[in-house]
Amino acid sequence: MRAVSSVALAPSIESDRPSGRGTDQMVGNVLADIARTLWPKNTAPNLAAEIDCEVRSVERYLEGSRDWSGDAVAAIVAEILHRHSVRNLRVTARK
Repeated sequence: MRAVSSVALAPSIESDRPSGRGTDQMVGNVLADIARTLWPKNTAPNLAAEIDCEVRSVERYLEGSRDWSGDAVAAIVAEILHRHSVRNLRVTARK
């Protein structure tokens, strides 16, 4: 096949990208910190009641051994919005 353009392509180069920095945090860690701030006592039972799931599942979210569900993230966002009195906004699960 012929090239579409008569201009020669520049050679590709490899770039060095940092694999991670000491200050980077995973999103799950940040969500766990936010959840513990919102519900300082009985974090797992309170969040489990909000999203209608087992307390053990929420404990796994908080310890980082399980990825956060969309319902759990939505519950955290809804609680933040509720505490800041944001009106006319409703967080619902997808159907």
